Amino acid sequence: MRYFLAVLLALLLVLPAYSFNKVVSLSPAITEIIYYVGADSKLVGDTVFCDYPDDAKKKVKVGGIVNPNVEKIYSLHPDLVIASNLTPKATLKKLETLGIKVIVLRLISLKDIENAIEVIGNTLSNNGEVKKKEFIKSLEKKAKTLSTCLNGKNLIILISFQPIYVAGSKSFIGEIFSLSKAKVVPDISFGVVSNEFIVMNKPDLALLSFKGNKLKLAEKFLRKFSIKSIFVTPDNLLHPSPRILKSLEEVEENICRK
Repeated sequence: MRYFLAVLLALLLVLPAYSFNKVVSLSPAITEIIYYVGADSKLVGDTVFCDYPDDAKKKVKVGGIVNPNVEKIYSLHPDLVIASNLTPKATLKKLETLGIKVIVLRLISLKDIENAIEVIGNTLSNNGEVKKKEFIKSLEKKAKTLSTCLNGKNLIILISFQPIYVAGSKSFIGEIFSLSKAKVVPDISFGVVSNEFIVMNKPDLALLSFKGNKLKLAEKFLRKFSIKSIFVTPDNLLHPSPRILKSLEEVEENICRK
């Protein structure tokens, strides 16, 4: 951890934004933030999972999040790689050994998202504080609108079924819906719960963020106990980036306007 903090501080305090002209992203959320701060012209490579916005699909693909291709990255001659805490430290050290500067960003909480916007904005576009405030303002506005429909309601957020994997109140997903005055259960970050847990807590609303046959099974199970559910696009809800604002819009569309 000390190693990564030292790298980050050195970059932020010593090197101005215009020092970086060729950047590789090792996370879809980071790619989305790079576009959000308007620095996409500097993005020369990203992961096979980076598909938003559409222009990100055109960037050179350097592998996955946990298994990026070091040789491919090096061939792009980047002066900066930005990774999340999911990329192995050993891989990032290899990149540093090759003379490539690395920033590692923790993307777990809502505060982490805000900090990532600020860091990436300051590093690539000199607009980190402005874009961070813009994100917070948009989030607060959308949350306030949604609170007219969610205020006081028990909410559970399912991101998988069989097993039932949920985003709790301590996850960045739970945090944004807590801002909408919903009571998110359970009081954890992410984890598995039982069918009995849902039945006993009897939430007013369940958000379902997965597709396929498991979605149909989950809807059937929840209907059995008269629990209302709505589908939320997984990539909107699960990416710790400004894209999460779209999940609030989806829920508002399906709950407040019907």
